Amino acid sequence: MKKSILLCLISLFLTGCWETEKGEKVGTIVKFAKEGIIFGTWEAELIKGGMNNGNGSFGKSFHFTVENSELISRLNYALTNQKEVHITYHKEWLTAFWRCESDNYFLDDVTYSK
Repeated sequence: MKKSILLCLISLFLTGCWETEKGEKVGTIVKFAKEGIIFGTWEAELIKGGMNNGNGSFGKSFHFTVENSELISRLNYALTNQKEVHITYHKEWLTAFWRCESDNYFLDDVTYSK
């Protein structure tokens, strides 16, 4: 019995299937890079709110991981052209250490606001 519970917990840890939060944000992508020494993950940073449309000192940053290759190209375009984006994301309770660098937030979709 203990082995089956342990196996179940390990599989949940590896797949990261417990979503604890879902949400949406609007802002400007200010960082987009592949990070990691052994396991590279695509990490992004969104600035939202604040003075001057998120570019001022009151803007708050939001860090998230991108796993979908289509979303990677959309974010790269948004960063290059300084497009405001609308993102949907989810947060997972536990994830394997090689899946993300950013507090377990994962991008689900991105659209251009303007």
